[in-house]
Amino acid sequence: MRYHWSISMGLVLLCATPALAKNIALSFDTSRPDPTANPVAVHSDALKSRDLKSSRSQPQAAKKTSNTGIASTVIGLSFSPKPPQTSKPMTPVTQAVLHTLEALFHGGSHSLVARAVGSAEGTRTPDGGYTAAYYGHVDPGNHKWNLGSFSYQHGASSPAEADALQLKRLYSQALELRQQASQQQMTLSLAEELNGIDLANQAPLAALDRGYIDWLAIAKQQPMAERDRIIWARTRAFLDPDSGRWDAPGLGNTLNSIRWDQARRQQAVQQATNAPAHP
Repeated sequence: MRYHWSISMGLVLLCATPALAKNIALSFDTSRPDPTANPVAVHSDALKSRDLKSSRSQPQAAKKTSNTGIASTVIGLSFSPKPPQTSKPMTPVTQAVLHTLEALFHGGSHSLVARAVGSAEGTRTPDGGYTAAYYGHVDPGNHKWNLGSFSYQHGASSPAEADALQLKRLYSQALELRQQASQQQMTLSLAEELNGIDLANQAPLAALDRGYIDWLAIAKQQPMAERDRIIWARTRAFLDPDSGRWDAPGLGNTLNSIRWDQARRQQAVQQATNAPAHP
């Protein structure tokens, strides 16, 4: 995975008009099969996204002209891929904390974060056990050598070292996700937060720069189940706000293929959350 750090960010408050929110809810696609019917292991998952780069650290790649589809066409709506903005000034607010980050990250490689993200990566079992991929595997997207729970590929000497390095990055990214949620005056549930952290591990740009929290805030205005709004927000975070096209070549660049992968990962995170920790 490529990681490009972005600690401080400025956001404007975002909201959806009732008409927009109603239309968005109607665009939720369910045509793909249930991901649990055919689990995908990390070493054979050719859909994993490894090529999203943070716009904070380097220029964005040239827009692709292949058959990716314009957002309004694929989703069936006429709205900008950028979450709607308001003219209200950004005002930090205090977020009600349901669980501390220290609790989520407690235990390092044995933490809930490691188990949840590792389950989505295919390197850990839901109860925290280790799969063969944990000890090293070739990334199906960019063919680099991955190590540890988080499929770390930046030169660690062991899976344990890879976990320690990535946990530090994810902790900072989790803080940023909380800051964005605070600006939306929104308290994240455990599932919403763990999925944001998992998305940051998979594709930092989608999680932090392209509005996972913003899309989640819109979804929360609709009568959607928690699972559905998480998958919906994760999927929309792969829209390029400038071109209105899907920007996830490693995931197929279609609504259905991206949503299928995000549903698979959401299910894996939930399984790890529900499973008793391995002794």
